[in-house]
Amino acid sequence: MNGVPHVSPFLRDVGIQIANAMKWVEKCAVRKGVLLISLLCLCSQAGNADERDDCRGREFGAVELQGDQQVPSPDKKYSVVLGGYNENNESGRGWLRVFQGRKLLSRFTLKHLSAGIWLNWAPDSNAFFLMWSDGGAIGNFHVRVFRIRNDRVVELPTMKIAEAEFATEHYCRSRRNNSLALRWPNGSDSLVIATGVYPTSDCGKDLGFTIAYVVRTDDGKIIKRYSQTQTETLMKTCSPFMD
Repeated sequence: MNGVPHVSPFLRDVGIQIANAMKWVEKCAVRKGVLLISLLCLCSQAGNADERDDCRGREFGAVELQGDQQVPSPDKKYSVVLGGYNENNESGRGWLRVFQGRKLLSRFTLKHLSAGIWLNWAPDSNAFFLMWSDGGAIGNFHVRVFRIRNDRVVELPTMKIAEAEFATEHYCRSRRNNSLALRWPNGSDSLVIATGVYPTSDCGKDLGFTIAYVVRTDDGKIIKRYSQTQTETLMKTCSPFMD
């Protein structure tokens, strides 16, 4: 990733579409929870995502978290409950609670919830990630990853190494970068993620430039780096933002 990257026509065109659609998207974001990737990846056909369990998840708009929203693990042993949001709270606070049956295992505070709140369990029910935007439908997007061990819930540094590596070469100073979680390729041992430059013109020639990685879930060690072309294909093949 040395030097100035070539940004493909695919991503440039998407960046232009996003810029032109921003006003419409913001109107939809509160009600529909429109996500960056549904624009960035032009949304693969629904059948592709529906056929892949590791791509599935649950999406919520922030206002839906004014009530409790429960997302059970695939084995039904655990559940995550999201709630506590108040649209009059400028900090966008909410909470996340993890249960084993009716037993509360842990609770976490959420901040800066705005749009595109997405939760996806690993197929083996041992981990899950939460992704959300703090500024509307195209970002900034953030990811938090959690693992259940011995009926304890721990938050993991899954994203940090890839985020830092990408930002050394590609970074939007005015808006920062987006971080995305895409799918679980191997139970909960690893996670496919992506990090990208915010897709607006004030981020310069890097706008929309995005690279995907496979990282080890527990410590974030990079297992694989995708090229830009591979990243585009990956996103089209497995668009996790379609239920």
